[in-house]
Amino acid sequence: MKLKYLGTAAAEGFPALFCNCKYCEEARKLGGKNIRTRSQSLVNDDLLIDFPADTYHHFLTHGIEGDRIKYLLITHAHSDHLYPTDLYNRHGCYAHNMRAPELEVFCSGYSASRIGEPKNVRVNVIKPFEAFEFGTYRVTALPARHMPGGEPLFYVIENSGKTLLYAHDTGCFFDEVFDFIEKNHFRFDMLSLDCTNVDIAIPDTGSHMGFSNINRVVEKLSSISAIDNNTVICINHFSHNGNPLHDHLLGRASEYGYLVSYDGFEVEF
Repeated sequence: MKLKYLGTAAAEGFPALFCNCKYCEEARKLGGKNIRTRSQSLVNDDLLIDFPADTYHHFLTHGIEGDRIKYLLITHAHSDHLYPTDLYNRHGCYAHNMRAPELEVFCSGYSASRIGEPKNVRVNVIKPFEAFEFGTYRVTALPARHMPGGEPLFYVIENSGKTLLYAHDTGCFFDEVFDFIEKNHFRFDMLSLDCTNVDIAIPDTGSHMGFSNINRVVEKLSSISAIDNNTVICINHFSHNGNPLHDHLLGRASEYGYLVSYDGFEVEF
């Protein structure tokens, strides 16, 4: 399986749109991997995770042929993860000769209500703790600790004998999520984990994570044999407030053996 990070920042991007804090100023000077757009990833070449307004930029920047993409998972309805307006460009005079005539979207009922009924898009409502299949994928939705009332989700994605846990935007997992993972004997080849706060302290009941929260999640997953020393762990989704300058993140992540995402970073596992 292959995971490509298209956007790796929190809602404000990095550097943030209107911000002149020391981190944003430095990112503008340095450029490169320090420029982070809003959150989105691509699994293999046909499964998108999330659909921010930066999707158009991501497709152009990374040479992605959007008409080929068949599937889309939505984590939640915050605008940096779901910008449904562009889905309405998938028909008629806006989109000729599409090679995947229909885009299948999988999301909560709340997110589905925000999408509506764009043409050539089929919206499938999914529920936490239920597995569903499409193409060569088997996916299980899990409830995220985020966006109260908005039915946020994160995902276990199985394909070609590999299993990915993609967990953004969420605080530390609910106890019932850990119990479900253990009961179903999931073994993860890769974890992609929310690190919005970096080193800013946040309680485990918060709606995002930083290094200290991630470490506790990793420890728990290890204790229930869901991961081992061969599991690839990558941190992602960074707020400008936490100092997501790439070299800084590399130094911190190396203490724990984690990878650091950046826009365009690809992991094959």
